[in-house]
This record gives sequence, structure tokens and C-alpha cells, in this order.
Amino acid sequence: MNDLKKLFTLLKPYKFKLACVSLFNIFSIVFSVFSIALLAPFLSLIFDKIPLVEEKPDFIFNSEGIIAYLKYFISQTILFSGIIQALLLLVLTVFVCFFLDKFFNYCAIWIMAFIRSDVVKTYRNQTYEKLLLLPLSYYSDKKKGDIISRVINDVQDVDVSILQSLQQLLRTPLTIVFYLFALFFINYKLTFFVLILLPVAGLVINKIQRKLRTVSKETKEKQGIMTSSIEESIYGLRVIKAFHAIDKIYQQFKRYNEDYNKLYIKMFRRRDLSPPVGEFLGIITVICILLYGSSLVLDAANGFSAELFITYIAMFVQIINPAKTTAESVANLKRGFASIDRISELMKAEEIITEIPNAVYVNDFFDRVSFEHVSFSYESNPVLEDVSFEIEKGKMLAICGLSGAGKSTLMDLLMRFHDVSSGAILLDGKDIRTLNITSLRKLFGIVTQESILFNDTVYNNIVLGMENVSTEDVIAASKIADAYEFISKLEHGFETNIGDRGTRLSGGQKQRITIARAVLQNPPVFILDEATSALDTESERVVQMALNTILKDKTSIIIAHRLSTIVHADKIIVLHSGKIVGQGTHEQLLHTNDLYKHLCDLQLLNK
Repeated sequence: MNDLKKLFTLLKPYKFKLACVSLFNIFSIVFSVFSIALLAPFLSLIFDKIPLVEEKPDFIFNSEGIIAYLKYFISQTILFSGIIQALLLLVLTVFVCFFLDKFFNYCAIWIMAFIRSDVVKTYRNQTYEKLLLLPLSYYSDKKKGDIISRVINDVQDVDVSILQSLQQLLRTPLTIVFYLFALFFINYKLTFFVLILLPVAGLVINKIQRKLRTVSKETKEKQGIMTSSIEESIYGLRVIKAFHAIDKIYQQFKRYNEDYNKLYIKMFRRRDLSPPVGEFLGIITVICILLYGSSLVLDAANGFSAELFITYIAMFVQIINPAKTTAESVANLKRGFASIDRISELMKAEEIITEIPNAVYVNDFFDRVSFEHVSFSYESNPVLEDVSFEIEKGKMLAICGLSGAGKSTLMDLLMRFHDVSSGAILLDGKDIRTLNITSLRKLFGIVTQESILFNDTVYNNIVLGMENVSTEDVIAASKIADAYEFISKLEHGFETNIGDRGTRLSGGQKQRITIARAVLQNPPVFILDEATSALDTESERVVQMALNTILKDKTSIIIAHRLSTIVHADKIIVLHSGKIVGQGTHEQLLHTNDLYKHLCDLQLLNK
């Protein structure tokens, strides 16, 4: 029942189009039934099995009355125009019926093509948007390949397994119903006999399909593990080659692939068992019908003529293929619902960072940013504890400490990539949780320790997220970041594609592009998280001088291991194990804080 609810929710926006599909299918099936109904009486007349009818019968709405009227109509055509003309008329009528059958069938398929493509497009857009909205912590617990598999493979399976099956289910059950109605019309006794046999076949097929959904879901999970393995291998190929780990990684992938292959075979064997079983049960049913129907024909008291029996058999045969298709479609639906389950898990993942109704928009701040007794834990592991400090507008704040002290986490909290576990972060006295998230993040221009670049041109990587940017501004920003010289020497300058994650550039070049991106944004607050860590000494000096000029009238937060970049900061905060162990200027800390002095001694900055 939950599966049907999910399906109805998925298709609710397309209810009018689906109604049109059903209507066209009904038209198609009616003409199909009518074309077959014409054959038996004509064959009876054309081979002189039954004398020509010259007297017009009264029209009675039952099988015998309709057959009698058709006999009269065809008989009159033969008498007045000859057998050839009657044959041509009948062939033309059958041709028109078959044409209309296929025409309306195509109309239904034509509309379903739009529905299928639109559902997949919408689903994929929604899942991708969800990926962008989910907090960073979500990706710490999940395999990236599995997430990618859900967005690409599982969404595509919604089309292949569910929507394609739905397209068949909108036609095949109607076909079965209409033909069953015609069969009832011809002989209700024989049809009741058929209806006793069909549920038995249905129960057998259902038992085969019962575990298909579970197996399909397990297969999808294995596919996600394989995708993750491929993604990690491409990303870490340099290390894999350098440490001679090719064979080990390959053997690991072979194990994943073998597990996936076993489940894949199991899934398809279970799914593909339904059609042959259905066909076999269909043949048994036909044999039973022939035996029972023949007994009805031979017993003259039943009034069941041979021509009606021929018509009955011709119509029943038309049910076998739709019944088989229905069984296949139901099996595919089971497989498809496993994909919907995996997509639903992603869509229902909690967006921990939420925005309150009527959140306040901000364009700047005028006084200070304050951390007030901020603590933060990740999965019960404390990262920050009772941290309090202020960032005054126009000042440079530096944060230093050993690796893992929580320096970058402070900035993640400030930009609401995470929310504090306790305490508050205030912007001009307003809790940042009451502010519009997008407007809050626009206040900050960040250069991360790792250069985050995309498989696009240099220009598009610099103007990321910005609109109506002039080329002159981009060039000016790249010059400030000491990037213009090497960019101008690239094959296509700013229009050069830098490859996946900027692999066509050196580490220093990538870092300078990210710095140019932040400079172009020109935000009220700059956050430099080891911004010059990938630069050589000369480039660091040039970029640092440029940054010092830019940051002169800006509020800036600098996270640094290399203390030479922060000696001129207005305030330096020393973090250790998530706690502030010292605050002050470089000179003050050098004489009062042992950890800071130790760090300076290691970098020969104690003089």
C-alpha cells in the first residue's frame, strides 16, 4: 500500500495526462476487440458453413443477437455486390480498426514519453538540489559513490523499472478487462471457468516475485559500493601507482564486482522466471478451455455454436500476452520500488542547517561578530568547548594552533556549515541562526586550504556564483592574486578548461585562482584558511603583499600554520584541543603563551 501511495504521489502532477493515456488506450483496445469480432462470422459465411441470411433479424444486445446481425449485414453485401466486394469491405474494415488501434496506442505512448522524461528530470533535479542542501556532516558518513549511484542509476531505474512498467500497466489490465467482458458476452459459463484458473496462475507468479524487491535493493547497494570504489580510485590514482597498490585495489574491486554479479544474477533469474511460468500456465489454461469449450459446443442444449467458440478462442489468445506483460511489469515495479526506497532515504535525510520563517536578510555588518561560549560536538565527540572571542569590523583576526585544534571548525560554524551545540554566534548582536543563510554566507569570501576548482574554464571558476561580472574586474582580481601572468600564458587564456579538480594546473596556480575568486567577490569579511599554503616562497610573498593591501580596510580572519603570515594581525587566538588557551598580539603571546612561543620557536619566529 505504501508503494502505491509513493507511486500516486510521484504521478499526481500528471493526472490529466495519465487520464488521456488511459482514454487513448481504451479507444485502442475497443478497436482491437472489434477487429477480432469481425473475423469469425465472416469466415463462417465465406466458407458456406452457414447459409446466407436474407431476412433482417431484430437487434438483440447479446452475443447471439450481434452475431446474427453481422451475418445479415455481410450476407446482404455478398448478395448485392458479390463475395469479392464483401471480402474487400471486410478487409478494409479490419484495416481501419487495426489502424485506429495502433494510432490510439501511439497517442498514449507519445504522452507517456513526456511523462517519463519529465518525472526523471524532476526527480534528478530534486535529488541534486538535496545534495547541495544537505550539511557537510552528511557526507562524512556516506560513501560518495553510493550517493552518486542514487542520483544517477536509481533515478534512471525509476524510468526503466517503474514508468515503463506503468506505461504497460495502463494498457494491459484494460486489455484484459475488455476482452474478459467480451468473453463474458460470448459465454459466461466458460469465462467463469477461466476466472477460476487465472487466480491460481497469479498466486504462483506472486510467490516468485515476493523477494524480488529485497534482492533488488541489495543489488543497488552493491552497485553504490562499486561506484564509490571507482570514484576513489580515480581521485587517488597517483597514490595507488606510487605505492604499487594497483593489484590490491584491482582485487578489491573484483570482490565488489563478484558480490554485485551474484546478486544481479539472482535478481534477474527471479524476475525472468515469471514470463515462462506465466506462458506455461497460459498454455494449460488454453488446453482446459479447449476441453471444456468443446464439451459445450458438442452439447446442443447449451446453444454454444462452433463459430462463437472460434471467436472465443481468438479473443482469449489476445489476453495471454497482456497477462504475461502484466506479470513482467509487476516484477519490474518491485525492482523499481527498491530504487525509490533508496532515493527516498536520500530525500528524507535531515537538513540539520535549517532557516527559520521570516529570517532576516543582511548585506553587511557594522560593529562586530561575537562567539559567546560556543561549544560544538560531532557525533558525541567534542570539537570545541566554551569558546568566546570577538571579531571587530575592519580588524584582522588570526587563529593558530596544532592540527585538529578546531580552527577550521570555527569558520564552518560562522558560515553555518554546522550549527553550534551550545552557546551562540552573534552578528551585530543578532544570533546568526535568525539570519537568512544565503545573505549571511555572502558576507564572507573564503579561500580554503584545499583548492576547490571545477571542470570548467578559468573564467567560470573565478566568477563562481556571481553574475554580471565584467572581464576587466576578473582580470583585476587575477592580477591581485598574482594569477594573471600564468593565466595569460595558457592556451586559451581565461577560457582554458582546467580539467577535473583543476588537474591541468599546479598546486600554486590552483590556489591563486581560488584567491582571485575571493578577491572578485569583494566581501565584507575575508576568511583565509591556509590560503598561501600551496605557494612557493616567492609567490607567497607576492600574494601576501597583495592580500595585505586588500585586507587593509576589510575584516579578515586568517587561519594559519605558517605564523609568518599572521604576525601583523590585530589579534591572534591560540587554540588547543578545542579550547582557547591564549589571545593577544604576536608580541604579547610570544611572552605570555607557551604554546604560541613553542610554535614560533619551531618556525624560527621568536626573534
